[in-house]
Amino acid sequence: MKIALFGPFMFELAVGLRQNEDNEVRLFLDSRTIPTGLRDEPLLNDPEFAAIAPWVGKREILRPADAEITQLLSRFDVAIVTDLGPIFAERSATPFVFFPGGWDITHIPFPIRSRSERTRGRADVVETVIAARQRRGVRAASSIWAPAFRPYVLAAERLGVELGGCLPQAIDTSLFTPEVNEVAQNESLLKVFHPARFMFEPHPFIIETGGWKRNDLLLEGFALAVGQGLDGHLALIEREGSPDEGQARRLIDDLGVGSRVEWMTTGTRSEFTWREVAQFYRACDVSSDDFGGWFGLAALEGAASGKPVLNYLEPEVMVSEYPDGHPFVQTEDAEQICAVLLQLADRDLRDEIGRASREWVLQHHERGVVARRCERMLADRGLA
Repeated sequence: MKIALFGPFMFELAVGLRQNEDNEVRLFLDSRTIPTGLRDEPLLNDPEFAAIAPWVGKREILRPADAEITQLLSRFDVAIVTDLGPIFAERSATPFVFFPGGWDITHIPFPIRSRSERTRGRADVVETVIAARQRRGVRAASSIWAPAFRPYVLAAERLGVELGGCLPQAIDTSLFTPEVNEVAQNESLLKVFHPARFMFEPHPFIIETGGWKRNDLLLEGFALAVGQGLDGHLALIEREGSPDEGQARRLIDDLGVGSRVEWMTTGTRSEFTWREVAQFYRACDVSSDDFGGWFGLAALEGAASGKPVLNYLEPEVMVSEYPDGHPFVQTEDAEQICAVLLQLADRDLRDEIGRASREWVLQHHERGVVARRCERMLADRGLA
């Protein structure tokens, strides 16, 4: 089967699908939007696997039927697309699945709702054109694969489409893996790692679309735990696109835990690669995700690294998608975060949860496992 994948976060799924020799897999990446995390991936240098070019520009958006990427997608049996991929897949006449990454279904199709997130003026016109193309593309998809978290459900309802099942996110469990022969440096110090952007101001649109990470709760819970005797260290990442980072820094100072917080940075405008971030996970004792109701790669990376992961998830959705349960430690407010951090000072408890976390990721999110499930889902929909 000839499978095309388009979009910046399709790399792991493409690698998994490629493991099946019956598949001819091609990954299309726009050279202007490749995630920093991918920049040191050797497979991107394989021209038989990755096609990297400036596929998406003004001309391509205005005339998607004539775009080179549209013509290339037309040569495949099926396409799996994210980001702006629906715009071109719909014109290619190739059956396609839309596998949204978040903003491509919650923001892009709704230029009026999302106007608070951009510079006003000419950008309004550009975004309106993109939105119209994206809505048409999404509605033409043979299926939309996304979990039933509230932001996706609301977006689907507004678009008049239905979610067609959930394909789990794929992860490289050979990269995100526990430390081999780990040697404890300080048995009493609990090292907590939180890799996410800071977004905790309760803007209605951010809440509605799933961007409200509520990670100020982590800072408050960490400070409470320190106040109750926890010997803790909190590692955070300084990065662009973290709108509430300044407020987070002030909150840390107000809470009196600045000496226990480390901000890590590359020293450049670039972010850390996946290989660099994997080292941070291995160096920590506890990984903290977000507290807004759903999860993404950060939660899976921490769990695959054999660490307990703190977050808060919509319980009904998790029961539906993972009926056998999940290992994430649920913490809905600062007091719960404090209590859990104090409990996780127990190394045996951390190790127990960490082992269960990795096993769960291997069972549900390892890229080969996800790829086989993808093949079954394509077959069930008559696309394979």
